[in-house]
Amino acid sequence: MDRRLGMRSAVESDDELTSEVVSFEEAVGSAVQQGQAELARLDALAGELVRVFERAQRAGPPASELITRLDGFTAGFPARLRRHLDRERESLGTFNIAFFGRTGVGKSTLLSVFGRLDGTYVSPGESDCTTEVQAVEWERCRLYDTPGINGWGRTESRESLERKARRAVEIADIVLLCFDTQSQQVMEFEKIAAWIKEHGKPVVAVLNVRNPMWHHPAKVAQPLRRNMSEQVRQHADNIRTHLVQIGLPETPIVALNSQRALFARASTPFLGPAVDGFRFERDTFGLDYLERWSNFGALERLITGAIAEGAADLRLAALREDVRSRCRRGIGELEDLAAEADREAGSLERDVESLFAVLGYPDDAERAEWLHDAALGADLVGVSETARGVPYTSPPQGTLDRFVRHLAASHLAGCHRKAKADVDDLIRKAFAEKKAVEEAEFTEAVFDEDAVSSAVAAVWADRGAFLQRELEVVVGPESGGNRLTMSHAARILGGEGGRVVGDVVRGSGILLGAGSVFVPIAAFALLSNPVGWAIAVTSVGVGLVSQVQQYFGRKMSDEQAERAREAKAEATLSGHRAVDETFTGYEESLVAQSRKAAWTLLAPAVAASLRTAVELRTARERIGRLVDGLRAHADAIEPAPEVAGVLLRAQATIGTTPAEVTRTLLGEDWLDSGVDLHRAAEINDQTRRLYEETRARDHDSLTRVLARAWSTPSTARIHAWRAGLEEAAGHDRELFDIVRTFQRVDGTKPALAVLGDYNSGKSSLIRRIMVDSGRQPRAEFDIRASPATAAATRYALGGFDLVDTPGLQSGHDEHDTTAYEAIVEAALVFVVVHINLLVGNTSMLEDLARGAQTLAAKGARLVFLINRCDELGVHPLTEPAAFLNLQNRKREELRAAFAARGVVIGTDRIHCLSGDPFGLVGAAPTVPAAAFDENRLWDGVAALTSTLSGLTEPQLAEASTSAAFDTAVTGLKHRRHQLERVQADGEAELRRCEPVTATVRAALKDAVILEDSLREDARRMVDRHLVAAKSEVVKIERKNAKKLEGLVQSWWKAPEFEADLERYLASAARKLDDWYSDHMSAIGREMRAAELQVAPEFAAEFKARGHAWYENVTEGAGTVAAAVAPLVSALGSRDAVYAIGKYVGHNFKPWGAVNGAATVARAGVVLGVVASAADAVMMANDKRKDGKHKDQQESAMRQLGDAAAGLVEQIMRGEQGDGPVGYLEQQISELEALLGAHLELETSIRERIESARTRAGTTGTLIDAAGELTGSTGRNE
Repeated sequence: MDRRLGMRSAVESDDELTSEVVSFEEAVGSAVQQGQAELARLDALAGELVRVFERAQRAGPPASELITRLDGFTAGFPARLRRHLDRERESLGTFNIAFFGRTGVGKSTLLSVFGRLDGTYVSPGESDCTTEVQAVEWERCRLYDTPGINGWGRTESRESLERKARRAVEIADIVLLCFDTQSQQVMEFEKIAAWIKEHGKPVVAVLNVRNPMWHHPAKVAQPLRRNMSEQVRQHADNIRTHLVQIGLPETPIVALNSQRALFARASTPFLGPAVDGFRFERDTFGLDYLERWSNFGALERLITGAIAEGAADLRLAALREDVRSRCRRGIGELEDLAAEADREAGSLERDVESLFAVLGYPDDAERAEWLHDAALGADLVGVSETARGVPYTSPPQGTLDRFVRHLAASHLAGCHRKAKADVDDLIRKAFAEKKAVEEAEFTEAVFDEDAVSSAVAAVWADRGAFLQRELEVVVGPESGGNRLTMSHAARILGGEGGRVVGDVVRGSGILLGAGSVFVPIAAFALLSNPVGWAIAVTSVGVGLVSQVQQYFGRKMSDEQAERAREAKAEATLSGHRAVDETFTGYEESLVAQSRKAAWTLLAPAVAASLRTAVELRTARERIGRLVDGLRAHADAIEPAPEVAGVLLRAQATIGTTPAEVTRTLLGEDWLDSGVDLHRAAEINDQTRRLYEETRARDHDSLTRVLARAWSTPSTARIHAWRAGLEEAAGHDRELFDIVRTFQRVDGTKPALAVLGDYNSGKSSLIRRIMVDSGRQPRAEFDIRASPATAAATRYALGGFDLVDTPGLQSGHDEHDTTAYEAIVEAALVFVVVHINLLVGNTSMLEDLARGAQTLAAKGARLVFLINRCDELGVHPLTEPAAFLNLQNRKREELRAAFAARGVVIGTDRIHCLSGDPFGLVGAAPTVPAAAFDENRLWDGVAALTSTLSGLTEPQLAEASTSAAFDTAVTGLKHRRHQLERVQADGEAELRRCEPVTATVRAALKDAVILEDSLREDARRMVDRHLVAAKSEVVKIERKNAKKLEGLVQSWWKAPEFEADLERYLASAARKLDDWYSDHMSAIGREMRAAELQVAPEFAAEFKARGHAWYENVTEGAGTVAAAVAPLVSALGSRDAVYAIGKYVGHNFKPWGAVNGAATVARAGVVLGVVASAADAVMMANDKRKDGKHKDQQESAMRQLGDAAAGLVEQIMRGEQGDGPVGYLEQQISELEALLGAHLELETSIRERIESARTRAGTTGTLIDAAGELTGSTGRNE
């Protein structure tokens, strides 16, 4: 090579660019010198960056794997950067070029050409000889050879080789991507392309043309050259298209013949393969000719020109971009860690929030006991809230507290009622027997501790199920004991006994009541202003006075009786108060014990989550500081020189126009070459006999292979198997399609399909078979270097058809699908491979050989054709023995490659040939058989065509039956796969349904518990006033009997009762809203997750209506209705109804509020009128109600109890079923309907699964029987 290239190079010196004429050595030397200066600057920058990372390091054990990774990155990044700069220092003395390419494309040969080596590195024929990264010196440059891309991981782990390959890219100044003329798989370069772009490396694509006749003007007549060059240009265009796809659009492509270049430049003694060919080529054509017509000079000029034109630019770009890319990569890793930290912290905090929602937001005492971190000196909740920037918003009382309170009220309700009844019995007995009852006797008589303990145990069990459901925590027996010992005792003084006499005279109260009823009607229009409200309030007051006046007029008598009555009244009050306080204490204790037990169980998990979340938030801040430091240092690196123009300037030295450059790089200069043709040597008799014997052996071998292919299994056994298929179809009509397909394929000519990668020569081979058989195809073959065949095409050839299929691995998925479909009905499949054998994704071939889930195993009905053996690197006429030996080695190599993939094929099913030797025919539209005569002796096609032409009618009939059998098995496998999918989909659907069903059941169960709890709350609320009324009953003297009757009729119309009721309704509304929001949102979430289309049409949320509790009380309706009728009218105002609506969470609209007001007001008018009538009837009946005072008191007690029970029921149900129980019953009804629908769905799914399982079993039995016939049982599972 001329050391003084006379090229102009822009050489960077600090910030100044100068132009001067430099030699290749000077360019490399200048680049090395400037690289050393740049490396010193980068060293200083790295030192500053190391200090930034040292400040960010932390001590102490990490709380999560992410923190461990961050610690590792913080400690490792500076060290890796230092090591990188040290390696750069080692490689600064040379200019570095890295070679990448698929196995067998000729990388090692090309490297040997550059280095003028002796051929030792060149593969002797195996497809993967290079197993590690190797370096070779060349002209003060270092060349790095890498293992074939698709061979990574064969002898060394893929991860290890990938690290080495990346290292080669990092230190390279130029990268060479190597291809050959076999179906280029450019997408294999995606990862390397990403490295190239990341580091800003210039890249050159090298196309190794394997055709030994290409660019060999002494061997190819001028008219045939253009056809060969056109194929090379198509290969280059195909490569260029793929390079654009992986982001390398401006890459120059150089075509060359690496073997010819090696024969020209190799040192001697030559130790590579094809030694005889090496000598023959040198002796026949000479070194100058071989080097000139290898076109290696074009590649060498391009690379040396790039170095001379921009060595300094390339080196500075490599150094700066390497460090900058490392910083950017570090920023990317840190940002990924930051995003992951945010996600993980957020997830942990949501978990904590969810736990708080169940347990309740912890109070100060709980935080101090359970969530205090000694190392931080603070409680973890506060620290976490500060770190995340927002507080946790869960209420102090969680769903567990609410649920346990409902459970306690529900399960203890029976014990509570019994205790209240026992108190009344005890008081009656004590006063009847005139004896005192002490606290111990009271406790024993009233409180049934065994019953209470059983109820508490039930509460605790349901609580455990709730926690397991809500938190997926298995709760064990946490309590130290289930007996609650809290009880409030009462001392009853029963010895004081007594009698009550009295008389009641009523005056004009009824008239007052009748008059007051009309006041609200006059005031209704004024209720929107204060005057209206004043009238309403006055009206209510008058109504109440009218009731009170009915009890005036009685006088007291007998102080002793008064004391007895007061004692009994006090006993009633204190006894019931003791029971109420005891059971309230039970409930509070259960809630407190439950909460404490839950915190005992879950506090460690909560603390761990909080601690990790805090550390992740802290790590997030640390990552931010590291990212800022890396970004600042990356920005501080000087901009790298533009290297894209270096190769453009280098190309400009090769030609003055783009067309001229392309012509030179692709070796098209031979088209016009005047080199004299070299006269080929005559074929001697020994060579002729060798190939004739080989052809005869191959013919016999192929004949035996095809005979075996269609005799296993025999036609008789296949027909017997078909009978079983037809019988099964009688039970599963969908199998009839498979039966009909069997019959159709069995009755038609067999199809022999040709399958292989694109550009493997399938179409050329079919054309050759057609031409040699004397047939012309209906249409021209589309033969190109790029993917050409898009659809399966059938060619009639006597008693069978040849089927050309789209090429595999063309980048068009639809081509693979079409090819797959075309081979299903094939009686035989010829798999055409290139001399590089198995390239890229071979899974389809493996499935075809051994069968797959939806494909019958072709097994013995596969024949492999190694095509283009003319490109093996040994000339078949000058080295016939070596040529045949290489073919045998390729057969063995292909057998071993399949064996490594678990596929067993014999070498007798592998045939070597050349469908279009040396590509001499190429894409010519019309081809005579004589066009192949020159190479027919050795190209191996005759053995194949003679075998095909010799097929007999019985053999072809067997072939059709075999094809029908394979097709049916494939159909059965498809069917079984579909049925298995039905089963799998059904199982998945059931799994999706199960959470929905469980959630609906939980909502129903909790609704029952809530109903019991609300009923118990209502009963207690009424009972408080009932007990006070009973106490008043025992105080009334005989002479005040009318007062007794009045008390019975009016005890529950007091303002205190009304206030308690409003509070109860408000509380009930909140509890119902909690139940609704908790369960309906959970059901909605589960249904969305289950991807179901069914949605529950739930009723509107419960609306507490203030008038519902008194509208339809049958006993004493008049007294109560008169007292509250004006209040009903007041509640009927727009503002009042709107307030009630908001109070219970129902969003009333203004129009709806007006409508509601009108409805309530009318009800009030009716109730007021009914009250007056009822009072009048009561007066008329007074005279008939004389009786003994004690009997009257007992009757009053009973009436009070009955009225209380009626009130509880009325409160719970409401007038229109709109009370709490009415609402729950409506919701329960709809939930039960939803549950029923889901259970029906699950039943239908299970039936579908079972049906599919049965049919799949039948199909599987047929497949297994087919496997026994072919000997492939178990392969396809």
